[in-house]
Amino acid sequence: MNTAELKPVYLILLAVCLAAGAALCLDLERRLYAPPDGGVILRAQASSEEEEEDEEEVQYTSRESRTEAGTSQRIFKEGAARKAEYRFINFNKDRLTISFSMRDADYRRYTAGYGYSDADLDILKAWRENARQAAWKAALPKGGKAAADAAVAAVDLDYDTRLRALLRSRGLALRAGNLVECDMPVIVKRNVKTLNPLAMAFQKLAAEKKYAEEDLVGAVVSLVQTAIRYKVPPAVENGLHTGGLLPPGRALLAGWGDCDTKTGLLAAILGSWSGIRMVGIAVPGHYLMAIRRIPGKGDMFVRYEGLEYVLVEPAGPAWLEPGQVGVHTKELLAGREGYRVEPFF
Repeated sequence: MNTAELKPVYLILLAVCLAAGAALCLDLERRLYAPPDGGVILRAQASSEEEEEDEEEVQYTSRESRTEAGTSQRIFKEGAARKAEYRFINFNKDRLTISFSMRDADYRRYTAGYGYSDADLDILKAWRENARQAAWKAALPKGGKAAADAAVAAVDLDYDTRLRALLRSRGLALRAGNLVECDMPVIVKRNVKTLNPLAMAFQKLAAEKKYAEEDLVGAVVSLVQTAIRYKVPPAVENGLHTGGLLPPGRALLAGWGDCDTKTGLLAAILGSWSGIRMVGIAVPGHYLMAIRRIPGKGDMFVRYEGLEYVLVEPAGPAWLEPGQVGVHTKELLAGREGYRVEPFF
């Protein structure tokens, strides 16, 4: 009688234990194998992938001509070095020539510092999964499910920190919503030293021609706007996710770039002069910059921390002096979504 009476109770207890165990296993599986990461999204580019020239002209210049006269570029290799020579006309109508070079070995090291591969992320994700497993197994016997959850959460936080550090080291940033985009302030500051020889070449030209600071800045702006061709970089190149940007040194030695690329190039050159304060201006689908100075009559500017910064449109492809921007850019700046300021210096 006693055995007959206890058997159903035993079965009930066994069922309860099995159910609890199954629930714990499911929770463990859920914690250790999170859903796949969301898709990586690029900062919107300043033109469509097809790069329709007519559309670019409408968006980036108020001039009728796509390319200013008197500009040319020569990209070549000489021995163990990569070189670029540019001829262009500045806002003073002076014909200028400037060149830049980098040794092959230095160029390879330089370009390796930008973009990330799927393998880079796979290594980081594998570390995360192994660390989750180890953290759960170590914490569960000592503190139960609550402690195990906390241990896994700590691993996830560490993963996020490592991911952001990886992206930052490659000139990228992780934003809200799993948005990966170019980290323009980091790219600009990192490239000042690299482009210092070019900045010094401009300074020498300015001394020879007795340019004021405004003329010096205008000469650099003219180079980037008119002598560097407008072209959108691929989002993925040779297995690397680039953020759709060429780093400034590569842009100079390739002779082309888009709005992000040209802005990074211009700001990195100007960064050699400590007295020039600059900010990046992000608007939907486009990127430009602004320089701290008192606006002249008719100049377009933004206010940042109580100071006026005159807008500069590096994308070109035609002359637009500081204070003037393309028609489409004006619409974007005045649009409902507004703009975001990213301080460079």
